Amino acid sequence: MAEPVCRLDEFFVTRLHLDWREPKKDTKTELRYDFDYDVARHVQEPLRRRLALRVSARSTSTPPVGIEFDTEIVGFFAFPEDMEKGTIEQLIRVNGCSILYGILRGQLAQATGSMPGGKFVLPTFMMHDVVAEIEAEKADKKKAKPAKKKVAKKKTKSAKKGPSPRARPKRRIRID
Repeated sequence: MAEPVCRLDEFFVTRLHLDWREPKKDTKTELRYDFDYDVARHVQEPLRRRLALRVSARSTSTPPVGIEFDTEIVGFFAFPEDMEKGTIEQLIRVNGCSILYGILRGQLAQATGSMPGGKFVLPTFMMHDVVAEIEAEKADKKKAKPAKKKVAKKKTKSAKKGPSPRARPKRRIRID
């Protein structure tokens, strides 16, 4: 039997904001979905990861109608000791997002079940494609960010003895 590639230890829905706007008769609307995530590694346990998945949807019609939402779900995952770091980084993104998205689908359906528009079920997405798009956007942002210039500080000897310039107060107030 195959071994599990990762284990979801815990998850929390940290944000669930829902808006319902009553549509007028025969109004069609579509939703624009946005995804994002952050991955963090545990400081003391290198085989544990924290994944925060954010999913939002906005109505494309003017004025917006139907359901709009902004959500975040956080999961804590553990990986086997013999797994390579590159494999872990790929699995936490693709498998982790898939797992958390499935949980979020149930949470969102339950929360919207009593809304005027009825239960809303998240559509299926190919998480491999979603992750690829997010990673490409993050790479573009990283390239667009100007590199910080390192300024070399010269050490100078002061003729006066006393506290260093860093120890002196930055502001001096003169009272007459």
